Amino acid sequence: MDNTIFFNPGDAIANEFDYQAARRSAEIFKVQHAATEGLVVASDANGKFAVFYEAAAVEPDAGAQPAERYTILAHL
Repeated sequence: MDNTIFFNPGDAIANEFDYQAARRSAEIFKVQHAATEGLVVASDANGKFAVFYEAAAVEPDAGAQPAERYTILAHL
């Protein structure tokens, strides 16, 4: 089941071209920053992977920054 959600690309904690590298970045970030919020690894329409705080999701047309559609691949 795909879970599609919108994020502002500028809010990404990490950007990678490889899923495993993105997941590893998320796991390292979570340990180093003692993140209490959930992190997600997501992919955009171009196949690029990004790590976001789960709570950073936005409405597609809210705010000054354009939001992009991402598919959630993992919750950490």
